[in-house]
Amino acid sequence: MSDSKTCRHQTLAHSRFAQVQRCLDCGCISLHVGSITMRLDENALEGLSELLSEAVSTLHFRKGIVLTSDQPRGLA
Repeated sequence: MSDSKTCRHQTLAHSRFAQVQRCLDCGCISLHVGSITMRLDENALEGLSELLSEAVSTLHFRKGIVLTSDQPRGLA
């Protein structure tokens, strides 16, 4: 994370539920969900993405819904 007071952010993805930004100075990833912001490094973002994909798949499986590869996943 940057020691600078002002970071320059690049939006990587956004939806009506969340936004993901990357600091162009230090590379820190910010995940904004409502009033909550999580700051992550790239490895943590990838791990969180895998975990959320697994959770969504498990949830749909338990509800009897089978996801196909052409259905969108994730927050974006």
